[in-house]
Amino acid sequence: MTVRVRIAPSPTGDPHVGTAYIAMLNWCFARRHGGQFILRLEDTDQGRCSQASADNILSALRWLGLEWDEGPDIGGARGPYVQSQRHAQGMYHQYAWQLVEQGDAYPCFCSAERLSEVRAQQVADKSSFIGYDRHCRDLDPAVARARAEAGEAHVIRMKAPLDGTFSYTDRLRGQPVTKQWAELDDQVLLKADGWPTYHLAAVVDDALMGITHVIRAEEWLNSLPKHIWLGERLGFAIPEYVHVGLLRNPDKSKISKRKNPTNLLWYKAQGFLPQAMLNFLALLGHSHPDEREFFDREELLRIFDLDRLNVGGPVFDLQKLTHVQGQWLRELDDAALKAEIHRCLDERLDELLPLLRPRMTFGGDVTWLSDFIFSDGVSPSVADLVPKGWDAPTTARALETLHKRLVKAVSKEDLPWQVTALEELVRSLCEQQGWQPKQIFSALRVALTGRNQSPPLFDTLHAIGQHKALPRLAAAVELLKRQRS
Repeated sequence: MTVRVRIAPSPTGDPHVGTAYIAMLNWCFARRHGGQFILRLEDTDQGRCSQASADNILSALRWLGLEWDEGPDIGGARGPYVQSQRHAQGMYHQYAWQLVEQGDAYPCFCSAERLSEVRAQQVADKSSFIGYDRHCRDLDPAVARARAEAGEAHVIRMKAPLDGTFSYTDRLRGQPVTKQWAELDDQVLLKADGWPTYHLAAVVDDALMGITHVIRAEEWLNSLPKHIWLGERLGFAIPEYVHVGLLRNPDKSKISKRKNPTNLLWYKAQGFLPQAMLNFLALLGHSHPDEREFFDREELLRIFDLDRLNVGGPVFDLQKLTHVQGQWLRELDDAALKAEIHRCLDERLDELLPLLRPRMTFGGDVTWLSDFIFSDGVSPSVADLVPKGWDAPTTARALETLHKRLVKAVSKEDLPWQVTALEELVRSLCEQQGWQPKQIFSALRVALTGRNQSPPLFDTLHAIGQHKALPRLAAAVELLKRQRS
């Protein structure tokens, strides 16, 4: 058997470090076993997917050196490798109706309003089962098909077993994965607009692409019974499913961009080396047999063993990544180090030059004019933080209120970290709180830069970025609170 594995991201946003982690595991497994690594784009959520996101995902994975053998940009014998293109060929519709013909799925004509009412009633009754009540499950198949063919709005649902226990032995877990079928609802396979849900599309694509091993995050464990059941009913060879631990923040919460940068391209922009990032990802839940922390990708492929992977929630520790990055950077020879310095500065220069030009006298001024943008933190004084007309407690309350508003907007994805959006948020908060803009602007400027003067405030806030700006605000609040006590 030739090993064939895949990474199948949805192009709905920035390339995620979690995607890179799963891609790295699949890539290593394929290379260790002389197999193929396939890249597939799962873009059935047309309202959220974009070509820009797809391009960024491919760019980010290529930056890490995780080259694929088949994919949307290079083709292959099992393509197309974009689900919307496969949908256009009618692949998913065909298999959904095969299940209906077999009696393993059925058309459902329930309206969104009825489904909401059913769910609300289940919640009110504190039902042990929250989900579709199978209202259309026992419709006469011929009548149901006639209604569907007549154009009546419908979805296709799987006809899940009503009793018994599902059990599956995952090679990385000590106990079998078990689930009572009665706890699972009849999953929608084909939506009313004819597009497949993830569950049908992924199972069909994995089978038609000859995927032998599905190595994915443990968040898909709850879907495992449905995926295996669908594959069996469609007569497919069932791949081996392996579920690895979700990346965690140091506090063990699920990694999120509120607590850690999750955009892989952010790390590239910050100057992290691809070999350092790959080295760090390889240490998450895995380790070198000789307990070495620093190794290149050739060594990674030599020592990689999927069965040694720890599924206990690998911690994505930015401090550890920075430590690994520093080691790799210092190992570069002089020519490579100079090239990396130039690359990092050049990539930011187009953005920063309009901000720095009005304050420059010599070319070298760029170093001290922009140091607060590149540094991990700043050290403002209390005297500089407190604007005229305010005291330390007032300034602390104002900055804390602003910090909370920014964090809330970022975590809800309501705030693009762009100049106009940032200015609108801060000025709106000024009106709500009755602040004089010049006072909060002054305190914010010092909290962000450690200085009383800087390039335009909101351009500066944008250039620093949310992952540095938010901690600096929080640190300024704590400094002021200590002064107050």
